[in-house]
Amino acid sequence: MANDWKEYLTLRELGVRSRSAPPPDYIDVHWWPPDLNWMKVNTDGSALGAPGRIFAGDVFRDHQAEVRGCFHVKGGSGFALEEELLAVIKAIAIAESRGWRKLWLESDSTYVVELLRKKLMEVPWRFLTSWKATIAFLNNFELRVSHIYREGNAAADIMAHNSRHEGW
Repeated sequence: MANDWKEYLTLRELGVRSRSAPPPDYIDVHWWPPDLNWMKVNTDGSALGAPGRIFAGDVFRDHQAEVRGCFHVKGGSGFALEEELLAVIKAIAIAESRGWRKLWLESDSTYVVELLRKKLMEVPWRFLTSWKATIAFLNNFELRVSHIYREGNAAADIMAHNSRHEGW
């Protein structure tokens, strides 16, 4: 039962016993700043369709939660996984170019988090060269990788969605 009043009345008139749906589980979602001397980057991707135009956005913040940089990029056409990969590849390239060697990367894609943690090469072929370079960069980093729910990743989500509004 969907806990809808009309549905309840209909079922009652038909003599059907009903049970209410259990309440949803709630999870507290928090964004935490990184430790001193660490940089944290939240990454996100956005797609219009499947396949569709893909967009990525990242937000870099220091231990005081001050924004140290952000970007958004259009990535052509692709699928949801590709948008998330694009965001991570760009984030690590930027961190590497700026000399941020203690990096905490947070993504709302559990698959991308596992790819990074295990340094797996199971990515779409068109990203394979960039992904291999990204994994090679990680040898120069102290890296933390974590998953964050979409609700805690709002800043990166906004950056990814901003790419949509700049015309194609």
